[in-house]
Amino acid sequence: MYLVRPADFADLPALERLAQQAGIGITNFPANRERLNDKIASSRRSLQTDVIQPGNESYLFVLVNTIKGDIVGCCGIDAMVGVDTPFYSYRIDEVVHASPQLQIHNRIPALFLCHDYSGTSRLIALVVDKAHQNPTAMSLLSKARLLFIARYPERFTKRLFAELRGENDKQGQSAFWDALGKHFFTMDFKKADYLSGVSNKHFIAELMPRYPIYVPTLPEAAQDVIGVVHEESSQSADILLNEGFEFRGYVDIFDAGPTIEARTESLHTIAQQKMGKALTLTESSKGPMHLISAGHLDTFRVTAASAEPQVAGLALEKTTQDELGISSGSRIQWVAL
Repeated sequence: MYLVRPADFADLPALERLAQQAGIGITNFPANRERLNDKIASSRRSLQTDVIQPGNESYLFVLVNTIKGDIVGCCGIDAMVGVDTPFYSYRIDEVVHASPQLQIHNRIPALFLCHDYSGTSRLIALVVDKAHQNPTAMSLLSKARLLFIARYPERFTKRLFAELRGENDKQGQSAFWDALGKHFFTMDFKKADYLSGVSNKHFIAELMPRYPIYVPTLPEAAQDVIGVVHEESSQSADILLNEGFEFRGYVDIFDAGPTIEARTESLHTIAQQKMGKALTLTESSKGPMHLISAGHLDTFRVTAASAEPQVAGLALEKTTQDELGISSGSRIQWVAL
């Protein structure tokens, strides 16, 4: 059985282990003890702050294997990116080159540096231990964030996006970075990825080229990975795409991984979630699997369990109630898994 809850300082060693396992390409979850500690502190501070509208709050959650009590995954939400420094992306667009005299009309794909996502909420850092990358754990962890957003809509924007990890090889080399970014940053992909995760982003604005990059001028290997999801992130990508996220022509400036977005209220979990009372089953549940949440902000909890929808609420087994720290009559939130 699994449980999602807000991260605490005692989780730091487990988060370090997960960050090391995640490897290169997840810049918002660096393998750096000080930075991870800052993320926990920011999350705790955000959960204890009264929020009227989104700002620079961030929220970090962990996935607990309740059988052993160990941390086997994490995920997060940034309430709004680009508060202190612009959040940069490449927008894929077309440039028209035409010559009526030669009767030539070409539409050339190009990459435009932009910060169109500044001021938008972002899903971040979905990392799960390889031994626990099963559909239940992955869906629970990813969708728990959406239940939190549905519970506290005032804390997030009406648009939501996520960056998906782009392609790099087993040695951590990115064909896209080698063709483009390396020439402006004078460092390898691994170092640039690390600096992006642990330092401020001013160096990006200072060093990135300001003019459009014509895609056909890049080596074929670099062109081939633009908008391609890393194979290790395909499962988490599918979960978000099935929720209703879409690719709308934006990619990461380092590895060209796709950025996907959606109107927050249109996402399946948010649109279908319900609120009501927890009811107690006297026998083992034969109902379908549900995501069920309870608690308020820093006591927020989500689990996946069999449950039976009823007119008065959602009927749960006593063991499920115990996991969530609730009793019959407690207010809960749920959605079919």
